[in-house]
Amino acid sequence: MFFDFTQVFLMFWIIAFWAYYLLTYGRVEGKHEQSTRGKYGTPARWAPFFGMAFLGWTVVIVIFFFHYDSIEWGWRFDLLDHAAIKILGIAILCVAFLLNVLFTASVGQSVQASIENGTPATLVTTGVYGWIRHPGYLAFFAVAIGGFLLIPNFITLALAVYTFVVVYGHTLEEEKKLEKMYGSDYERYQRTTGRFFPKIRRTDS
Repeated sequence: MFFDFTQVFLMFWIIAFWAYYLLTYGRVEGKHEQSTRGKYGTPARWAPFFGMAFLGWTVVIVIFFFHYDSIEWGWRFDLLDHAAIKILGIAILCVAFLLNVLFTASVGQSVQASIENGTPATLVTTGVYGWIRHPGYLAFFAVAIGGFLLIPNFITLALAVYTFVVVYGHTLEEEKKLEKMYGSDYERYQRTTGRFFPKIRRTDS
């Protein structure tokens, strides 16, 4: 059976992503979310939709791996089905994986320590968090863009739009929880960093 390089890359990428998540942050995420949302009374209305977004990408990628012709399902965008666009999509997905690693390395350690010690997780403001507040959610935006570029049809376009909507909604919900958890410290942090992209800091002349 012949495999296009995009099929091989996407399957390797999705396996690596899930393996990394399950071996790191995924081991403590559920317990942490339950304890913090129960303590601070913050809802998790967007969380189920957030999980469905990535599950959707997983299903699409697995189908694409075994059926390359699935790229034709839902009308392929021929203008995007070129080597240069595919390389761009691969680069974006590599950036997404890196952002996820940076997120996990920073927040994961804080959450793990809080669960082991029974203390609140510390507010992380260093590393990539010194520039943006949600590198993990930015990674999901990148997944949506990269996935669409590698499988350019109406199905992945709809999934990309869905991903953007639910990740943005989940982000706003998460920020309300963090404001309750860290109060004025988080408000000061919000003023100095961008949500998804670094803020342009003005210097007085």
